[in-house]
Amino acid sequence: MLEPSLVVDDQGQQGASGMTDYRGLMTRFRWAYVSMSTEGLTEVLAPGFRWNLHYFNADDPLPTGRVLNGLDEMIEELRWRKKNWARVRFSFLAERFAPRLVVQTFRLSAIDVKEGRTFKVDAVDLYDIMDGRILTKSTYWKYQQPDPTEARLV
Repeated sequence: MLEPSLVVDDQGQQGASGMTDYRGLMTRFRWAYVSMSTEGLTEVLAPGFRWNLHYFNADDPLPTGRVLNGLDEMIEELRWRKKNWARVRFSFLAERFAPRLVVQTFRLSAIDVKEGRTFKVDAVDLYDIMDGRILTKSTYWKYQQPDPTEARLV
């Protein structure tokens, strides 16, 4: 895992204390997200939370996406993924912090259980922070061709 970097805040000062709070928030969020903890997510998501999902697949040149509103729809999506994806791996994680914003980049790879094929995406997540909690998570995925060694994992 890559160490997140600090960025300069609105006043041109290193926002170490505020950014440290964002690090803690993201650590708690990642744990709750991976474990699908309703209680943990309730602690880090703001009222009115929205998850904007955007993805691009080179086989289908039209950009697509959808919006999930609230904790229940997020949990439903995470359960769907757990049921339909195997060997999920996150790599190349990096986070950058700014006032009221966290930028996260990573690579996700997994096996689509129904299709029996591996897939890989490079992703950017933008998290809008309000009152120390996540108000929106905007996810942008670009599908990549799996490496030949990954394709043999099925």
